[in-house]
Amino acid sequence: MSKSLRDQLMKAGLATKQQALKAKTTSKKKKKQAVKSGEMTEQEKRRIELEKERAAQAERDRDLNRKLEEERQQKAVGAQVRQLIETNAMSREGGEVGYNFVVDKKVKKIYVTQEMQERLSRGLFAIGILLEADGSEVFHVIPAPVAAKINERIPEAVVIHDNSAEELTSEEEDWYKDFEIPDDLMW
Repeated sequence: MSKSLRDQLMKAGLATKQQALKAKTTSKKKKKQAVKSGEMTEQEKRRIELEKERAAQAERDRDLNRKLEEERQQKAVGAQVRQLIETNAMSREGGEVGYNFVVDKKVKKIYVTQEMQERLSRGLFAIGILLEADGSEVFHVIPAPVAAKINERIPEAVVIHDNSAEELTSEEEDWYKDFEIPDDLMW
């Protein structure tokens, strides 16, 4: 068993018993004074610093977990939107009519059938965007109710969705009947 430094110094003859007692009493007095005056000992200071570090680390961990959860939610919503567009996309095979629309201040063009063009202009269909792994955009024609669901989740995924055509009153529809558009007119 090892002895204290005080005992070792006394045994070696470097300190007397009186010096050892004096050192012991002065150290006790200093500790008492520190407690009375409100000063903290080194151990208390270290303990408080460790508690602060633990609290800061816990806060950083909570922030990181919150960010990871948000990213996970965004990925899940993105997967839902991708699935909605892919499962409800209308086939554009045989589309010979060009349909122009604007995406990020750029005019894009897809080829659709005559029926699709009419439904797009009336707001019964919409155009949805899917981003591919290589960063390219793929446009799909989707029904308006599906576009509304997608618009709730990610508004940027729906390019064209004209709600105004659905909101015409009977008065407005009657007024437009006076100005019939010829069937053979191509824009």
